[in-house]
Amino acid sequence: MRPSSFNKIHPEKVNYQIQDDFQTTIQFQFDYMARKVMIRTKSNYRRSIGRRRRHESLFSEVSDLDINKLHTSDTYRLDRRFYKVLSMDVQVTDCQIAEALDTLSKRKRDIILMFYFLEMSDAEIAKELSVNRSTVYRNRHSALEMIKTLLEDEP
Repeated sequence: MRPSSFNKIHPEKVNYQIQDDFQTTIQFQFDYMARKVMIRTKSNYRRSIGRRRRHESLFSEVSDLDINKLHTSDTYRLDRRFYKVLSMDVQVTDCQIAEALDTLSKRKRDIILMFYFLEMSDAEIAKELSVNRSTVYRNRHSALEMIKTLLEDEP
């Protein structure tokens, strides 16, 4: 038998070659996984940007009407004035109107509150106060004129 060429390779070189191939394979697998992660991260980022673009908008692009809808205001009991009319509490939130109502007589103030806040008609108010409907109309009209002059005088 003749000696084969396999016999001429040293076992150390074969072992080194196997280790080198294994490291190269591991390196290729790592590179593949890293590339895959980067591609998916990039696509997820683009998808999230697209979602934001569809659901979000810049404040500079929002109309003033929509911006005014976004605010809230706190109301406190001190900001309101309560009036007792027909055993019901009527609250007035505007300070200027409340001050103007305070300058009226009790009867005129009650007529204004019943008409505008309790949404009663002149006939219903007349029945509650035991007066004529025309009296209710005259009192309401004169009270509104007084309130108008008071509010116009204020700056």
